[in-house]
Order: sequence, then structure tokens, then C-alpha cells
Amino acid sequence: MDDQSKALALIAKLSPAQREVLIALADGLTNKDVSNKLGKSFRTVEAHRREVERRLGVDSLVLAVRIAQQAGVLGSLSEFI
Repeated sequence: MDDQSKALALIAKLSPAQREVLIALADGLTNKDVSNKLGKSFRTVEAHRREVERRLGVDSLVLAVRIAQQAGVLGSLSEFI
């Protein structure tokens, strides 16, 4: 299994809401900005971020974004909302 396939398998473990948060954070938005953009509470965004890191088996947003890049799922946030 190549790196992209492994990354896609990990991303598949995320809920649609968790993917939205990951993509928004990868676009450089802060938790507060993501909250406003997606209409979710700040605490919900924080919880999604923690769960993204847990499900991807990483301990930082940088590593989570790297996996998303390898999977090829990063794009414009507007594609997902």
C-alpha cells in the first residue's frame, strides 16, 4: 500500500464534520474562525480537532494536515460546505 492509499484509509475514518474542520484548519483558519465559518460552537471545533488527531494517530495539527495532503483531500473549503 502506497503513502496516498494509507493516508486515504486514515482520512476515511473521519466523519464529514471532522473532515470539514481539518480542511478549514489546513486553510489557515483558527479554531474561532472555523467556528464562525461553519456555524459550529468553538468547543465543538476543538472537540473535532482533538478527535481528528486521535483518529489519524497523530499528536499535532501539522501532522494531521500532512496526512490530508498525502491523501489529496485538501482543496477549497467551499467544496465541502
